[in-house]
Parts: sequence; C-alpha cells; structure tokens
Amino acid sequence: MRRQRAVLGMLIAAFLVAGLTVQAAAQQPQIPTIQVCNHSLVKGTGVVKIDSRVDAQSPGTIRIRVEVKCDPAAGYPSLGVLALDFELSDSQKGTMTATTLEQLTSTGKHTPTAYMSGRCTMTGVTGCHFWLMLADNHPSTAGAAATRDVVSVLVLNGSGQRVAYGTGPLVQGDIEIAASPN
Repeated sequence: MRRQRAVLGMLIAAFLVAGLTVQAAAQQPQIPTIQVCNHSLVKGTGVVKIDSRVDAQSPGTIRIRVEVKCDPAAGYPSLGVLALDFELSDSQKGTMTATTLEQLTSTGKHTPTAYMSGRCTMTGVTGCHFWLMLADNHPSTAGAAATRDVVSVLVLNGSGQRVAYGTGPLVQGDIEIAASPN
C-alpha cells in the first residue's frame, strides 16, 4: 500500500511539473501600450523600389496609397485609405489593406516622420497586423540633390509570422506628412 501511494505521489508530482513546464512555455498575456495619437496628417501615393528584392517573379516594388490623420481632440486616428501592393521576393505578393488604424504618431519639422500600426486584410492571411513608418524628406531646393521619401513596412499574421516586409526609397510619387512640433 505504501509503495502504491509513493508511486501515485510521484505520478502526481510528475504531472504537476509537466503542467508547469507547459505553462511556462506558453505565450504570456501582454498588456498593450496606450496608443494616443498626436496631431498628424499623412497623404500620398508612390512606388518603392528595392533592387535586392527583385527576382524572376518579382519586380522588387511596393506601391503605396495613404490618407490618414489624427485630431487629438477626437482621440483616435482616422483611416481614409492605406493600401500597399507587394511585389517583392521573400514576401507574399498581393495587396495589404488597412481595416483599422490603432496608432498614428508623427514627429519632426524638417523631415516629418509618421509611425502607424493596425489591423489589415490580405488574401490568405488570418489575423493580419501591420506596422508602417514613413519619412517625408520634402522636395529639395533647386540644384540640390534630392533625398527621397522612405517607406518601411512589416505585415504579420495572427501567429506573429512575417507575411511581407520592406524598407526603401520612394522612386515615384510623394508622401506628405504635416510638420509636428513634437
């Protein structure tokens, strides 16, 4: 009888340890950061070209259409349109369309930069999320070399796996970001 109790005790201990190990390996709940937008206005269209992302099936481009804004008095960002068409190697091809804009923050006066994130749709992607950074380098003065606007994007599925990504210069079009005192 004592031997059966000892074996039972060891089995219970093993199950408890195994349960704790499984729990420790599971993803822990995360408290999201508070995302308060500042006065921001971002609009434009263009084409990003990334030569290192060209292959036989991909011209190495991202097309972007954006019109988003935030009035802090309203408290939330407003999504007009935000769509990116991916034709890059090492990324899913197709159009990512933002469905909600959860964060929009801009900063800078001479080269305003906007950061945004939210939810999206993309064919074949469940739980689509995006992060986007845009830099408005303004057209240069006459005779000076132009610094192109910059786009950086990351699209993830609901499991946190990368679906599409890219960072590069705008070779066609223009992104305008209202200057910010921040």
